[in-house]
Amino acid sequence: MKSRCIYSTDIPSELSKVRLVVEELISRLQRNCGELCDEVLFDFKVILNEILINAILHGNHGDKSKKVKIDAGVTEKGEVFLIIEDEGSGYDFDEICQKNESSVPNPDDMIESGRGIMIVKGLCDKVKVNKKGNKITILKRIEKTHKVIKHI
Repeated sequence: MKSRCIYSTDIPSELSKVRLVVEELISRLQRNCGELCDEVLFDFKVILNEILINAILHGNHGDKSKKVKIDAGVTEKGEVFLIIEDEGSGYDFDEICQKNESSVPNPDDMIESGRGIMIVKGLCDKVKVNKKGNKITILKRIEKTHKVIKHI
């Protein structure tokens, strides 16, 4: 599958950097994919916030000397991919998903450390985590805004 990268950066593990990265990446998506519908933009904002905050807090434990690497692009099918990698020791993605899926679907009953990843999983078409558990790749199909042209 051919793809092209539209965004690539490393940021220090500082929560104050998340908003800027989300805004920059959303802007790049808009420039490269055309105008996206509000629902897709909202989904990407949630996905990016959840993944970046997890990488900073849980992956790198807020250690400002550690980096979070972010790559994003578009496939030839018009899907957006995001790859986010922290410098942490990782976690067992399948175990977290199993624990949360086997619990009552009430968010208050979910284990504390798995809510964000379950939200991301629900918003994406595909989620893959490397064996170490410190790199997540997501794939999401995008819908563009359909403009209605009125004839006078």
